[in-house]
Amino acid sequence: MAGQDALHRNGRAHGGPWPGRVEDDALLRGHGCYGDDLRPDRVAFGVFVRSSHAHAIIRGIDVAVAAKLPDVLAVVTAADLAAANLATVTGAVPLPGRNGSKPITPFRPALAADRVMHVGQPVALVVAATAAAAQDAADQVVVDYEPLPAIVDAHQAVSGPQIWPEAPGNLAFDWTAPADPDGANRRGIDEIFASAAHVARVQLFNQRIAVASMEPRTATASFDPASGRFTLRCGTQGVAGVRGQLCGAMRLTPDRLRVLTDDVGGGFGMKASSYPEYVALLCAAKQVGRAIHWVSTRSEAFISDNQARDSYWDVELALDKRGKFLAIRVNGLAGMGGFLTGVALFCPTIHISGCLPGMYDIPRMVIDTRAMFTNTVPTGPYRGAGRPEANYLLERTVDEAARVSGIDPAELRRRNLIRPKAIPYKTATGGTYDSGDFPALFETALAAADYKGFAARRKLSRKRGKLRGIGIGCYLELSGGVLEEAATIAFPGGGAVHVGIGSSSSGQGHATVFGRLVAERLGVPEQSVTILCGDSARDVPGFGAVASRSTMLVGGAISNGIDAMLAKARKAAALLLQAKEAELAFHDGHFEIPGSAQRISLFDVAARVSELVRQGVLGEGLDTKGEVKTGPSFPNGCHVAEVEIDPDTGATEIVSYVAVDDCGRVLDPVLVAGQIHGGVAQGLGQAVCEATVYDADSGQALAGSFMDYAIPRAGDVPAMTVLHHEVVCTTNPLGVKGTGEAGTTAAPCAIVNAIANALPAQAAAAIQMPVTAQAIWRALHAPRAAV
Repeated sequence: MAGQDALHRNGRAHGGPWPGRVEDDALLRGHGCYGDDLRPDRVAFGVFVRSSHAHAIIRGIDVAVAAKLPDVLAVVTAADLAAANLATVTGAVPLPGRNGSKPITPFRPALAADRVMHVGQPVALVVAATAAAAQDAADQVVVDYEPLPAIVDAHQAVSGPQIWPEAPGNLAFDWTAPADPDGANRRGIDEIFASAAHVARVQLFNQRIAVASMEPRTATASFDPASGRFTLRCGTQGVAGVRGQLCGAMRLTPDRLRVLTDDVGGGFGMKASSYPEYVALLCAAKQVGRAIHWVSTRSEAFISDNQARDSYWDVELALDKRGKFLAIRVNGLAGMGGFLTGVALFCPTIHISGCLPGMYDIPRMVIDTRAMFTNTVPTGPYRGAGRPEANYLLERTVDEAARVSGIDPAELRRRNLIRPKAIPYKTATGGTYDSGDFPALFETALAAADYKGFAARRKLSRKRGKLRGIGIGCYLELSGGVLEEAATIAFPGGGAVHVGIGSSSSGQGHATVFGRLVAERLGVPEQSVTILCGDSARDVPGFGAVASRSTMLVGGAISNGIDAMLAKARKAAALLLQAKEAELAFHDGHFEIPGSAQRISLFDVAARVSELVRQGVLGEGLDTKGEVKTGPSFPNGCHVAEVEIDPDTGATEIVSYVAVDDCGRVLDPVLVAGQIHGGVAQGLGQAVCEATVYDADSGQALAGSFMDYAIPRAGDVPAMTVLHHEVVCTTNPLGVKGTGEAGTTAAPCAIVNAIANALPAQAAAAIQMPVTAQAIWRALHAPRAAV
């Protein structure tokens, strides 16, 4: 498929009814298996005692009363874990920073010993025969705290009291891009800005948000003294990654820990990593000699699950007199929380630079980011993980550039889009876009949104006393994360194919997509294919369902594995049919000699090949491991939002939403559309309602339940026109690009640009996410703001 001309709406790419997801029947009937559905015999229950302070010294922990209560098996504190010689629970991947500096990674304990760094940090674990007894006992644990000053904001961290002795100025990491050892790039950009005809300047805040997955975290930990092995059943986005982190924290070899994952009720990055609770539960299970089951409450989730975003951005864009983009300067300040987690630093650093300059030809750029420690819940990847921030800062600045230059926002973008003939396009930070047709995609989005007819619609809204605005959100993402993956193809007998992968599904439809891919490639019934994942003792290690990587990398590994397996099967079939390999054709699950009646099914080959191996005729059977190592993909698109605002209340209605996305080759357009819909809903949440807020003085969480933290409701999510503009990716075997984060990346900039477009200039300049009704009303009624 050439790609540039491929454009279709929701539905099967080639017509016909969509057969549905293979996962849905069990899930819709309530037959799924989630973290709280399986409990071993004699299981005990765990409840965590959590810090009530954002920053405090622990003077003592009194567990005497709690330990004597009925059915209590143990009250575990840091002192009880000392003999285990645990390492830090989480630490940062050692990115190179400014002048070769490395991230500062303080020790993160499983249970706090002498100091707590955020509200909700686990201090003790109560284990009891029943959940109620564990909770009652937890209420009787007395912790003597000496409160310390708390820092809850990245700006406050710059000049506030130092919270980690090893981090002067509370600086966790200092980063810049591109590499500029002699300062020539920065000097050149300064000269461009000094002589530019127009300079657009914006100050933006990507507020801290909670993941709020449908299923809270759960974990069941056990220890087998006979083998010395631990088992943890918990929701993950990939068991291998979580096992690796836990083994590092517990100083275990991988064979001593088995991680199991069943159905997962939402991950979004938050369930891709390990947590202190898991280490404490595993150690306690060994201590008490029983499996321990823990289920997070929703209130716990708000003060213990990794949170996201929390970054300030100062952005400047230089333009010539015709509106040509010349250079961009980006300065970021990110709040990381009390500890660093895994790849959290990627979000405000390399994921920002990897998404810039977006769809635009901006020849020069410089990006500086300071990551700061704060006394808040640690941050981590959340759907998009830096991509929404990068595209938001870029698209809000482009709209400001349209204002200062007097050029229509659509026309200004049109003048600066990278042309197809310039692709492969090398960015100023060293990335290379391999594919895309940004102008065609852009014009498709404007036409679908009837951009030309907006002025007439705005006039009609004014007659009804409403404000109407239209906003464009162009985006481009860096997708793939770790750019290698493996998958296994196996034939267990009975006409079945087992495909082992290392990427756990949390709603993406992996069994559907990969099952159909295998069935179509092999010409076998879909029901004969089983996708296996979620068992670190059985499955191929993988890097998990993160960074919109599953289809491009897991799918690529499966595809390569099928190629390798079919090559072996062809050799075996040739022996069985007494023919030359070149004479054989393969289709509909059979090898055959064209023009003859001689044929053999793939399953028959698989059944007989073991005998050929035993006889020494063949060197190996058909079971095959496929691997892929590739470059990233760059999903891109243009979303156009149209809003109507009631100036008397600030209430906003999204009256139209158009999404045109280039996800590369679309394997299943309905599943892709579902990913876009879900992503837009989450991006909408950040744009207009979601915010995790901490009290500036005490560090207490002020949004610790759904009474205080607003997520979008069904009525807030608009009907969407979702179109796919396919340009085949060249960096992976399937030609696909990531799609899971597209909606979350595009929606905030499209929606906020639309709201700003509806407001008077002074009011528009005052808005920051979340743009609530109250925020709009205040902006409209501030002094000198007029409708």
